Amino acid sequence: MFRAVLQEPAGRAVFDKFRINATPTMMIFDGTGTEVDWTVGYRPPGENVQKALDKILAGTDTFQSLTAAYAKNPKDVVTVFLLARKYSERYDTQKADQKYKEVIALDPDGKAGTFTHDSYKVTAPYTEFAEFAIARTALEQRDKPDLAPMRAFLAEHPRSALTKTAYSFMEYYYGYQASKEEAAKFFAEYAAKFPADPMVLYSWLSRIVRDKEPVDKGIELAAEIEAMTDFNPSPDINQLLAQIYTLKGDKARAGELYGKDFMERQVSNLAYSLAGYSNYWLEQNANLDSAVAMIETALRLEPDNTYIMQQAANAYAKTGKEDKAFALYGPAFALKNHDDGMMLWQYASFWARQGKNLDDALAAAKRSVELVPGLNYLWSTLSLVYEKMKNYPEAIKAAEKALETAPDAAKGTYKKTIERLKAAAKSK
Repeated sequence: MFRAVLQEPAGRAVFDKFRINATPTMMIFDGTGTEVDWTVGYRPPGENVQKALDKILAGTDTFQSLTAAYAKNPKDVVTVFLLARKYSERYDTQKADQKYKEVIALDPDGKAGTFTHDSYKVTAPYTEFAEFAIARTALEQRDKPDLAPMRAFLAEHPRSALTKTAYSFMEYYYGYQASKEEAAKFFAEYAAKFPADPMVLYSWLSRIVRDKEPVDKGIELAAEIEAMTDFNPSPDINQLLAQIYTLKGDKARAGELYGKDFMERQVSNLAYSLAGYSNYWLEQNANLDSAVAMIETALRLEPDNTYIMQQAANAYAKTGKEDKAFALYGPAFALKNHDDGMMLWQYASFWARQGKNLDDALAAAKRSVELVPGLNYLWSTLSLVYEKMKNYPEAIKAAEKALETAPDAAKGTYKKTIERLKAAAKSK
């Protein structure tokens, strides 16, 4: 194994010899020094590297196997296409385009089959992908981007599954390099093609913010984006909306969209999402280290949130860390909230469900009904604590108080609970 470092003479020689244009690139050779295959880039986790190596060692669609297949049958569209993809992975666009042109020549009508691109999440004929790839190469020339091939592709394949992808690649040119007039025309066309995609409008608005004009059009786009994303606002999007309102001179509106209240909601939403993740994996009894780590992150975000505390204590209790559960949500918490009936009820209910810390849960439940005596569910929790302690006479008394204070719709449930508790008392 040899690790080539670009800044070292020996490494530079390797980069030049094998036309390596990106790092990390991992190249595999056989015993004769012939290239077997390569991988470019790194996608975590590390197991993916092993999977790629296993595939190469198995000879699955390697450069070496494809080259051998091409030598036997240079007119096989799939083989030629996959070879083009191999060169494209190495950013060897000259060789890649040469092979893509062969694909087009072999299958001009696109009937040889389809290919699914994992990153684009698109399935289209090999020929369409070949034409698109060549157009992309022309578009991404550093010195002078050529949009004509991509425009020709869209004209020839107006219903292609690659249409959105084609526009997204042109988006960079019109967002950063084209004139304001060209950009306005392109983004109007783009938005008309995909009117329900807020990210298309986001790209258009980004260009307007960079140009600082036309502000009124930007405000119009901002209103559309806000309406589309209101159910789940994004910090990146709202920052851009704030920028256009700031350009308009409306700092108050900018503050509404991207101020303190907005970001505090984002933090709270993230904390609850992390808690949901933790609860899911705790219920599955899997991925437990991550479940605990995520609820601890939520707790750092919302340290005074009682619900998050409860979920963290639950995670600790379920993973054998009861000392941490008690330290976070134990007697000290109950003492701190001695005069808050609802906090004490939640505390007693939590530990009753856990079947632990029952003496302190009992004290909390008793105190909660002293403070708020008219709520049936507080009496129900007191009954549950007594039941967990197998003190059925007191559990029945508390359940009868719950029945007494319950709304009519809930009375049937409490009657059944009382019957169950009486049966348990007799069998004790």
